[in-house]
Amino acid sequence: MQPDINNSSFFDVYQSLFNFNHDGCYALDKDGNFILFNKAAIEITGYPLDEALGMNFVSIVHEDFLEETIGHFKRVVNGERERFETVIKRKETGEQVNLLLTVVPIKVGDEILGVVGCAQDISVNKRLEAMLSGKNRILKMMAKGASFQEVLDEIVFFVESFTSSAHCSILIADQEGKRLMHGSSPNLPPAYHSAVDGLPIGEYAGSCGRAAFIKESVVVTDTEADPLWEDYRDIALSYHLKACWSSPVFDDDHKVIGTLNIYYCRVSSPLENDREIIEQATNLTSLVIQHYEAKKKIDFMAYHDALTSLPNRRLFDERAQKAIAETKVEDGEKLCLMFLDLDRFKFVNDSLGHSIGDRLLVEVSDKFKQILDKGTLFSRQGGDEFTILLEHTTKEQAQDMARVILETLEEPIVIDGTDIFISTSIGMSFYPEDGEDAEMLLRKADVAMYQAKKQGRNNFQAYDVMLDARAYEEMQIENDLRKALERDEFVLHYQPIVNLCKHEIKGAEALIRWENERIGMVPPDQFIPIAEETGLIIPIGEWVLKTALVQLKKWHANGMKDLTMSVNLSIRQFYQPNLISMIREALGLAGVEPHFLTIEITESMTMDVEKASVILRELKKLGVSISIDDFGTGYSSLSYLKRFTIDHLKIDRSFVRDIAENKSDENIATTIILMAHNLGISVIAEGVETESQLNLLKRHRCNEAQGYHFSRPVPAEEFTRIKVPSL
Repeated sequence: MQPDINNSSFFDVYQSLFNFNHDGCYALDKDGNFILFNKAAIEITGYPLDEALGMNFVSIVHEDFLEETIGHFKRVVNGERERFETVIKRKETGEQVNLLLTVVPIKVGDEILGVVGCAQDISVNKRLEAMLSGKNRILKMMAKGASFQEVLDEIVFFVESFTSSAHCSILIADQEGKRLMHGSSPNLPPAYHSAVDGLPIGEYAGSCGRAAFIKESVVVTDTEADPLWEDYRDIALSYHLKACWSSPVFDDDHKVIGTLNIYYCRVSSPLENDREIIEQATNLTSLVIQHYEAKKKIDFMAYHDALTSLPNRRLFDERAQKAIAETKVEDGEKLCLMFLDLDRFKFVNDSLGHSIGDRLLVEVSDKFKQILDKGTLFSRQGGDEFTILLEHTTKEQAQDMARVILETLEEPIVIDGTDIFISTSIGMSFYPEDGEDAEMLLRKADVAMYQAKKQGRNNFQAYDVMLDARAYEEMQIENDLRKALERDEFVLHYQPIVNLCKHEIKGAEALIRWENERIGMVPPDQFIPIAEETGLIIPIGEWVLKTALVQLKKWHANGMKDLTMSVNLSIRQFYQPNLISMIREALGLAGVEPHFLTIEITESMTMDVEKASVILRELKKLGVSISIDDFGTGYSSLSYLKRFTIDHLKIDRSFVRDIAENKSDENIATTIILMAHNLGISVIAEGVETESQLNLLKRHRCNEAQGYHFSRPVPAEEFTRIKVPSL
C-alpha cells in the first residue's frame, strides 16, 4: 500500500510549528505542486490558500532564477537538503520578493513523496545591499572622472532598477532658476526630451515645474485627469505616461538645482519602497550636480589635483623646468627630483573600495605636506604617484629627506576605525648628472622607484645607468607575456593534496609555468607580479581555470572519479565583475560538477569583509569549495572566519617548515587546526617535506597535506604515476 503524505500522525506532530511559523512554510508534491501553504507563505506571495494549493512553484518563480531553482528542487526530490536564494513574483503587483529557502525531502520509509521548506523574506536586506552597491558605483564613476551625462544616466538606471515598469528623468535648473533643462531620461522617447527641455518653473507647469516652484514633492497619480498636466497632457498620454511624481533637488543652500521625476504607464500612487528610492536618488542627484557644476567653475583645478588639492603634473613640469634653468651648476648646486609610488595601494583600492583609497591618498598627502618645507614643490602625478622637487640640495640632504618620508608612514593611517598600513617606494634623479630637462629626470626617477620596489618596497633608490638595462628587460618580459597565451607557452603542473586519514591523493593544485622561447623557463615570481600590474592576470587566470578543469575531467574519465582540483585566484581576479559567470562557464565547458573545484584565495583578500562575504556567498551558491591559502600571514581578524563560508584553511609553509623543531611554530599550527575544526573547517598543511613534519601534523589531526614529501608539482602525464609514501 502506498504511504499517504496526509497521514494524520504527520500533521499532529508538526501542524502548529508549520501553521504558526513566522517564516513561509510550504510543501510540494514530487511534481512541484503546492500541497501545504501556511499563513506566512500567503503574506509573502500574495496568493490566497485556495488559489495556492495545486499551483506549481514554477508559476511564481522569477524567470531569471527559474532554471537554478528547478535544479535545487530536483536535488531535494532525489534526497538532498538544499539552502539557497531565489526570487518570486508577488501576485497582482508582480513585485519581486527575494527569498532564502531551506528545503528538505519528505520521506515515508524509503520513499520520497515530495519536499517541505521554509522561506525567509530577505527582500529588505537585498534592497539595502543593492542600494548601497548602486550608490557606490555612481560615486566611483564620479571619482574616476566619468562624464556628467554618464553619471546622470547611471542615476536614472539606478532608480529604474528599483521601480516596477517605471521611467525616470532628471531635469536641471538653469542659471537663472527659471527653467528646467533636460538632463537625462535614456528610456523616454526623444520627442518627450524635446518637449520638456526648457520647461518653465511655475505653479502650474506640470509635476516637474510645480515641484521646483513650491520646493516640495508633487505626486500626480493620473495625468489625464489632473489639471497640472493640462498643457502637457497630450504628449504624456501619447507615450502612455499616466502618472508622474516629481521631487525637487536642492544644493547645500536649499536652492533648487533640478528635479528627479518618475513616470508610470498606469495610474499609480507611490509605494513606501518608491518613496525611499526617490529620496535616495534625489540626494545622490544633488551630490552629482553640485560636483560637476563645481568642477566646471573652479579654474584652480586646471593646475591642481581635485582630490588632494596638490599641484598636478602640468604645474609640476612647468615649475621643475623653471627651477632647472635657475640652478647654478657652476656653484655646485644640485636639483633632486623624487618619484614616489605607494606600495600595495591597488590592494587597498580593490579590497576596501575606491572611496577608502581616495581618503587614504588625501591622508598620505597631508602627512607629506607637514614634513616638507613650505617652498618645496610637492605634486600628485596621478593615481598613487607623487613627485617632490628639492632645489639647492645635495645627495646627502635628499637621502635624509627620503628617510624622513619613509618614517612618516611607519604609523598606520586610521580610516573609519580601520588601521591601514601603507608605505612608499622612492626613486631619485639629480640635475645635472641624470638629465637636462624635467621629462628626462622624471623618467629616470621613475626607473629608480621601480628598482626600490624590487628591493622590497619601503625604501629609496637613486638612479643608476644600469637600471635602464633592467627596466628594458622587464619591458621585454611584459611584451613576451602579452603574447604568451596566443603562443601557447603556458603549461600547468599539478601538486597532489593527500588525505592523511585515508592515505590517498584527494586532490591536485594547479600551478602555472611559463616557458618562453627567448629566455626559457620564467619563474612565477618574476612574471606573476607583471601580470597582476598589467591586468594580464585576468585572461591568464581564466586559461588556468579552464585548462585545469579539462584535465580534471580527463582524470575522472580515467578512473580518478573523486579527485578535486584547486585553483588559485589573485586579488584582481577575486574582485573582477564577471568572476562567477566565468567560473560557471568554465565548469560547464569542461563538464565538471562544481563541488569538484576548490577556489583558493589568500587571507588578505578578505580585508574588506562585506565585499568579500558577498563574493564568497556567490561562489558557494555556485557549489564550489573555498580554501584560504597561506593562512596566518594575512591581515584578517580570526573573528571574520565565522562570517565566511570557508571549507578549508591552508597552513602557510612558513609555519610548517620548522614545526618539528620549533615549539612556537608547532603551537601556531596546532591552534589553527583546533580553531578550524571547531568552526567545521578542514585544514591543509603546505610545504610538508619531511616525515617528522608529517607525523606531527597527523598527531594533531590535520586533515590533508601537500609538499615535496609527497611530490613536487609535475606535468599532468606524471601526476597519475605519483605514489603516496607510507604514512
